[in-house]
Amino acid sequence: MSRSPFILYHYPASPYAEKVRLLAGYLGVSWQSVEVPIQPPRDQLAILAGGYRRIPVMQCGADIFCDTAVICDEVISRADRDLASCSEAASMLAQQAETDVFFAAIRQGSQLKTAIGLTMMLGLKGMLAFAKDRASFAQGHGPATQTPDVARSVFSSFLRDLDQMLGTQSYLGGDAPCLSDFCCYHPIFLAQGFKSIKDSALPAGVRAWMARMAGFGWGQYSVVSSDEAMAAAKTQEPRPLPEGSADHPEVGQWVTVTPLDTGRVPVTGTLVSRNETRIIVARRSEDVGLCHVHFPVSGFECSVIN
Repeated sequence: MSRSPFILYHYPASPYAEKVRLLAGYLGVSWQSVEVPIQPPRDQLAILAGGYRRIPVMQCGADIFCDTAVICDEVISRADRDLASCSEAASMLAQQAETDVFFAAIRQGSQLKTAIGLTMMLGLKGMLAFAKDRASFAQGHGPATQTPDVARSVFSSFLRDLDQMLGTQSYLGGDAPCLSDFCCYHPIFLAQGFKSIKDSALPAGVRAWMARMAGFGWGQYSVVSSDEAMAAAKTQEPRPLPEGSADHPEVGQWVTVTPLDTGRVPVTGTLVSRNETRIIVARRSEDVGLCHVHFPVSGFECSVIN
């Protein structure tokens, strides 16, 4: 049975979406694009993903995938080529890239420089709307409160470690990229977008690596409308659940699934599957019928509604 097309809900400046787009480009996985606003409302996506707040989101028929941890797994599963293996050190650096370093990329510049960078990307009205939206997005999350001095120190340390780890090799994976390469790329992409770092400030090895990574491009993709994507969900059934994952004692319960760090908007549904790595909840609406929404276990809280 052929798989449903991989549809990505994203916007061009999204760093986490860039991680997925470059991964698809490198692996030769074709995809379909639905571009969404940089901040809510995203009405049709909210129907599919139950109000999940973060971008990107991936759709395959009536299955919806939230967070790049599961999205990347899905992209990799569709590829005809393999990624290189990640060393323990590369995996640890990638974990830093997606936590403290990600927010350091934003916080290291002055508020004025950040505002100028956002205005150049989004226009004045877009910058103001973005600033208002993001004020509550990471509220209470420690790394998001770094001072500029701390942020600059965190980001500089990351660049030094990345440069040292690359050494004389082309990628963190050696002669070919591993998943950690894509994870470490996107906070630098973010910093460049926010105008908080210049290319000339990057270590030479990191600058050359960035160029190699960017060279993968977005691969083969086509643009589809959100109405077409909604129709794909409505006319298909969710794929079979992972074997044995319906044995979890909370399966069948009404639950909320909420990110632990940012965009803490709970998604409500019936738990239909849970294993060591993934949570799947079922949601039904008049617009699209039954959908299964997938989350990683790591970084999310699944709570039974009493």
